[in-house]
Amino acid sequence: MAIDNPAARLLNILEQGREIPPDMNCRKAWCQLLSVGIKDKAVLMGRLGKVMSLSTEILSRLNSIEGIKVERYIHWETPLDKAFLQNHLNGPWKAFKDHIDDHVINYLSMTSDLLSHKSPEPVLSRSSLDSILSNARDLIDEVKLSEIPIAIKEFMLKQLRKICLAVEEYEINGAESISSVVESAFGYGVLHGESVELAKTDGMTKKFWQNMANIALIVSISTGVQQLAAPIVNLLPEIDFNQELQHAKEEAATEEEGA
Repeated sequence: MAIDNPAARLLNILEQGREIPPDMNCRKAWCQLLSVGIKDKAVLMGRLGKVMSLSTEILSRLNSIEGIKVERYIHWETPLDKAFLQNHLNGPWKAFKDHIDDHVINYLSMTSDLLSHKSPEPVLSRSSLDSILSNARDLIDEVKLSEIPIAIKEFMLKQLRKICLAVEEYEINGAESISSVVESAFGYGVLHGESVELAKTDGMTKKFWQNMANIALIVSISTGVQQLAAPIVNLLPEIDFNQELQHAKEEAATEEEGA
């Protein structure tokens, strides 16, 4: 089973960054790396901040592992900090890139290998991510046109937009950010039963919860669990989870055959 961790994600971004010409504008380089439109300044700054925070997440993961000497794994930290200090968006990419040498890549790779063994995360295939994003975007349009109560409509739109953002930033945040949105949605359903009860009589509401359940199943399959927790199943008796699970398994099998 494929695995992921914050060091692997940071390493992937930095390795791609080393391929960018040193004379490219720094803002343009980051927009290219983080899939941001050149005029989307707020989105760029938000994603750049999340990339920078990966260092903190890596250190937290390392410190939670017993029996290792953390200092042996973090020789990448100081040069990376210097790189971000030199990260002037209007300047040349060279000011950042020059700090990301083989020394940084090798130690970060060592850190990634350790976390992959001690603290792995699931990996979602590109086709699964594309499917989740496409379905969420389609549902946003459908929910907007629906006549469900305004409070429930706003909740659904908020969760669907969060799903879109989590998928768009998957290369930075990994699968856990997608899982947290789904968990938040089901938590809301527990506290606001009317949003779930409506699924019994309203097709749009049922479709929303079915979509959230399907995302949960996709993530659970990637972890090898292949089932949903009983409280979720009990929360939504109108949904045939066995059918949803079979559908998710078939999609996963198709992806493996095409890989």
